[in-house]
This record gives sequence, structure tokens and C-alpha cells, in this order.
Amino acid sequence: MNSGSIPVNQASEIVNSPTDLNSGAAQTSTISFYQKFGVLLDRQIPPEFLTDPERARRARLIMGFGVLGSIFGLVYALFYILIGHKWGATIIIFCSTGVALTPPLMRAKKSVEWAGNFFMLTLTLGFFGLCFVEGGLQGHAIAWLVSVPLCALLMVGQESARRWVLIDFSAASVVAGLDLAGIKLTPTYDPKWQSVVSTAGYLGLIIFMSILGLIFESGRARAFSKMQTALAELAASNERLVHLNNEKNEFMGIAAHDLKNPLTVILCSAELVVTSKDQSQINKLSKNIVAVAIRMRDLIANLLDANAIEQGKFISKVERCDIRALIEQSLEQNQTAATQKQISFRVGISEGLWAKADQAATLQILDNLISNALKYSPPNTTVHVHALPETGCILVKIRDEGPGINADDQKKLFQKFTRLSARPTGGESSNGLGLAIVKRLAEAMSGSIQCHSPAGFGSTFTLRLPVWPKENSEPQVPAIKPSDISNIVDLRESLPRFESRN
Repeated sequence: MNSGSIPVNQASEIVNSPTDLNSGAAQTSTISFYQKFGVLLDRQIPPEFLTDPERARRARLIMGFGVLGSIFGLVYALFYILIGHKWGATIIIFCSTGVALTPPLMRAKKSVEWAGNFFMLTLTLGFFGLCFVEGGLQGHAIAWLVSVPLCALLMVGQESARRWVLIDFSAASVVAGLDLAGIKLTPTYDPKWQSVVSTAGYLGLIIFMSILGLIFESGRARAFSKMQTALAELAASNERLVHLNNEKNEFMGIAAHDLKNPLTVILCSAELVVTSKDQSQINKLSKNIVAVAIRMRDLIANLLDANAIEQGKFISKVERCDIRALIEQSLEQNQTAATQKQISFRVGISEGLWAKADQAATLQILDNLISNALKYSPPNTTVHVHALPETGCILVKIRDEGPGINADDQKKLFQKFTRLSARPTGGESSNGLGLAIVKRLAEAMSGSIQCHSPAGFGSTFTLRLPVWPKENSEPQVPAIKPSDISNIVDLRESLPRFESRN
């Protein structure tokens, strides 16, 4: 144990002692006062001064001493008037007036440096004058004079402070030189008050320097706090830049991989079309070119969509959407892909489902979820699509009979550029953007998207969208319970185009 350490029980006693508690309460009260005082002063400081931490600190010092210094000086002036020290009272009133004028002059001149130098001039002239009416080296005013360079260092910076060091050194040297030359400066007040005046002067100097230190420390603490906030924001910005840089690298990798191969196919097929005379082969090559071009177009569209959503450029057009019609449209668009893999759709949609959503965005979500279900489903399976009302929202469930998604993949499922361990069963392409776009589109419409995927039992994606208010729509059927799922209309017979013929 270090020699300076304190046992826990003793430390507890020290912290909880009445003296410590009183001291802590007084310190907290003082800090609270200066915080409130600082906020009040900030309102008087020109906004352009607050943009630079150092300039703001000096402006706060000038404002603080402009208020407290003038009050402090007036108390001394009153004291000098009471004891008949007229010259001293006159000089202090002159100094207090100059100190009080410093903040307004700072605002008028729009210059912290100008105001700070004016403040130093006021203090130097005042304290130098007091030396002549309070006994020179025998009085307390000389001590106040030697404190001016410290004030200058805090208020006007090193370069200007050097000049004030020379000026105040010269002024103090004049007072000391007169004393060394045998010229004694006698006080202009009744000698019986000399001890009282000296005591008040030195004690006042302690208070003056304490106030200076407190105002400086308060400004420094606030500047440090703002610096910490700025550093935290900078760290967050750097983290975001790293994230964006990683996304840029991933984007370049996707572009290089997923666009290079299709372009090669298009180029080779186009060259064969030119040289081939077999019409059947030309037709086949042309279809390849079209399919690959569509694949490239979809990739670019996804990249543009993801970028637009990320930058907040997507604005949803909320309207009354017929969920049944949108599901039918999406199923029709994906029927060809389902037929090619001999996958059938099993569809169940409750009547009267009207969502409060963006039609285009909702169709894009449905199309992505259904096409994903087809991509990851083995041939000769079924994709289940159900829609039903739920309290306050419309529920759309899309379930496939594929291998499912493992727990690790589910954690990153809706992130951009995510490549899952499961691969499409028919060699289809996947750029890792579709589900990220789905999530952001759903959230932009005050909806949500979730995935439930037990290993080996397929995946179920659940889309929730806000329901269109009843007073603004056609009559709706009451929300059904999960136990009533068997009563949902099976549209397989009514929508034969959605049933792949094996």
C-alpha cells in the first residue's frame, strides 16, 4: 500500500464529516454562482467573440471584471469617503468608471485586444496615482500596481503583456526611486487610519486576485468543456469518415466485381452476334445481353437508392395504399423467376387492407422481399405470402422454405453491403443492398421490418406499415386474431397467374 493511501473506512469518515460536507456545499454553491454568472455574461458578449475559445476566454474576463471590478472599486471609494480620504476616493472612482466602461467599449469597438489594453491603462494609472497619495513604498497601492502585469497576461496575451510589464515596472521604479532619493510620499488622509487602510488594501488585494483566479478558472473550465465536446464531435466525425471510407471501398469492390463480369459477358456476346449467322444463336446471345444489362441496371439502381436514403434525400409520399393490389402486382412481376425455378406461391390476404404508406416504396419493399425469397428457395418449394390487419398496422409476412439464416448473419442482415453465408440457390446475383434499402424505406414510412429464421426451417420476413385511419378510408373488417389465420382467403385459385406450373 502506498504511504499516502487512506483506508476505505477512514476515507468514508473523512468524506462524511460535517466540515467536509460544509466545505463541499460551499464550493458547489460558489461554482454554481459563477456558472450562472458566466451564462449571464455570455449574453452580453458579441457572438463573433465566442467562436474562438481564447478570444472568448479573454472576453469573459473583461466582462467579469467590468462588472465585479466596478462594484469592488465603488465599495473602496465609499470606504475612503467615510474616512476622509478624498484623493483616494477620487482616484478609485476614476478607476471604477474606466473599468465599468471597458465591456461597452469592447462591444462598440468589436475588439477584445482594444478593451483589454484600455483596462490595463485604467488600472496602471489608478494604482500609480494611489501610490502618490498613500505613502509610496510604505502604502499598499504599490502591491496593486505590481499585480497589473498578471492581469495583462490573462487579458491581452503575451505580446501586449510584455509592454505592460515594462510600463508597470517603470511606474513602480519611479515610486521606488523617489523613496531611494529620500523623497518621502506622505499619505493624504488622517494618519490614524493608516493601519485600517493598509489592512483593507492588502485584504482587498487577496480578494481581487482570488476573483481574478476564479473568473479565469471558470472561463478555462468552460473552454475545456467546449473543447472536449468539439473533440468528441471530431471523433464521431472521424468515425463516420472511416465508416464512409469503408463503404466506399466496399462499393468499389462491388462495382469492380459485379459490373466487370456482366460487361465481359455483354462484350463477348456482342462480338459473337456480329460474327454469327445462326439466327437461333443470335437470339440466345441477345437474350443474354438483355438479362445481363438488366442485372447491371438493378445493381446501379440499388446503389443510387442506398445513397439517396443515406443522404436523407428520400421523401415518402404518404397516401392510402391498397396492400392487396400491391402484393398482386409484385407477385406478377416475380412470376417468371418463380416459374424458372418451379416455385409456387401460396397467398392469403385479408380483405380491406389499406395502409398509410408510399405506394412506390411499398412496392419496392414487397418486390425485394419476394425476389429474395425466390433467390434463396430451392426448386419445387413454396413461397408463402400473407397479409392481415393488426392493431394500428397492416402486417405482411413473406416466408420461404429455404435453409434459413444463421444467428450471426441475422445480426448484420439489414446492414449495407452485407454478404450472407447462405447463397442464392439458382446462381442469382446479390449485392448486399436490398435488405438495407428495405429497412430504411420501411422506417421512413413509420413502419418496420423483422426477420424470423430458425435454422433449417426457412425465413419469414414481417413488414408492418401504419394502417390508414378508418374515418379516412373505406369500411374495414375488424382485425383478425392469429387463431383465425385459417379463415384468410386463399388466393391461389383466384390468382392462377401466381401459381407456377411444374
